[in-house]
Amino acid sequence: MHPAKFVTSLLLMLALALGAGLARAETVNCTAITTLPAVITVQGIYCFTGHLSTNITSGSAIDIQTSNVVLDLNAFKLGGLAGGPATTAIGIHALNRQNITIKNGTVRGFLRGIQLESSGTSQGHVVEDIRADQNTFVGIEVAGAGNIVRNNQVVTTAATAANASANGILITGNGARVLNNDVINTVKLGSGTATGIHFNGATAAFAVNNRITVADIGIAYTNGATGKYRDNLTFDVTTPFSGGTAVGTNN
Repeated sequence: MHPAKFVTSLLLMLALALGAGLARAETVNCTAITTLPAVITVQGIYCFTGHLSTNITSGSAIDIQTSNVVLDLNAFKLGGLAGGPATTAIGIHALNRQNITIKNGTVRGFLRGIQLESSGTSQGHVVEDIRADQNTFVGIEVAGAGNIVRNNQVVTTAATAANASANGILITGNGARVLNNDVINTVKLGSGTATGIHFNGATAAFAVNNRITVADIGIAYTNGATGKYRDNLTFDVTTPFSGGTAVGTNN
């Protein structure tokens, strides 16, 4: 082979190898979660090494009981559909923790897919690159101060109880940022309300560049919530925006 052609071929193979490596990038220096239910009590980096499912109907599949935790699903699934449509189980839960990151995978089939709740001390969380699908009350719920929910896909959050509401993304607390999420098919039952992105009592909360399809309300600020929203799109939403302050372009 001509030297120039050989060098070109070598560079091409190297580029392809590097590209494949980047496509498979995952967290490997971590504590693997391999069974459910799981309780995290030590700060650190945790990850999935395969799909995990549970048939619990109450409690939490993963309960984070300490702060400063990264949980990387590594593109795998946390499944709860086996708990049935009446489940009250939570996929990933934490109460009054700080600086939790949950990312990169699917959370499916729980009452609440992700719930980071607070009675006053929760803050600094990031939920990103999560596909929350087929949860029955809330896809992603984050409470506390200074939290970020970004680049997620929340699909078919559909109520199963009589006259029940559904929320794709539910936010409480101060200073939340909800950025670049797709919320699709949020469905109530009976007299409930289906809300794509719901700021419930949240203050100084921003919603930017989100897309919501099928809901009663696209983005709602309720119970004294304050904040601004811009560059959001809705389709097949009865009331696209409620409360808050519109800035920029929304449709």
